[in-house]
Amino acid sequence: MKKLIFFITVFCLTFLTSMGFARELLVLSGENSKNSKRWQEEVLPDYQNSDVGKNLPIKIVPVKGNLFPEWLAQALDDGRVDEIFGTPTFIIWNPKEEKEIGRIEGYTQKPRFYTQLNEAIHMIGKGQHPGKREGSGGHSESEGSGGDQRKEEGSGNSSNIMDHIYKTPEEAKQASEALGLGGEIHTHETPEGTIYMPGASM
Repeated sequence: MKKLIFFITVFCLTFLTSMGFARELLVLSGENSKNSKRWQEEVLPDYQNSDVGKNLPIKIVPVKGNLFPEWLAQALDDGRVDEIFGTPTFIIWNPKEEKEIGRIEGYTQKPRFYTQLNEAIHMIGKGQHPGKREGSGGHSESEGSGGDQRKEEGSGNSSNIMDHIYKTPEEAKQASEALGLGGEIHTHETPEGTIYMPGASM
């Protein structure tokens, strides 16, 4: 009887561990990114004790400019990870298949981060790829962190700054004020030219 209980316990622990750690959250953290530092200060200390953190362990991936670790650069080349446009970028990673299955881009505040992460996990459970960028090439107005998918779910106008990409600083400033970011904007250089986005630089 004791042996049976022992084997059942081992099986359950093995099963739960494999289920709980079937995914990881890769946190691409920019060396000079203010929002990456804010995320580490505001979210990281108690993340592992959160409901989602208990089943989605974190791996922080330092990013220096456009330089990525070799394994990540290879995953980008192979198409197993979508193009990366800024930090922080949060990639939900399938370690068994070594590929991205979802993502969140950018960080504004702790409650918003957890809302986005739970939404992304829910979408993955439905067979969707949150944050998936269609095609390659630079940042464009149609690209974003799963913006089109969220609109299809009926969320209306997105408050995610990664869904707001503009060609002029005036448009970005208006969006920044509408999103409650105080009119702050930042830019990214892309092959198509400069783009403007609400909020402080990522």
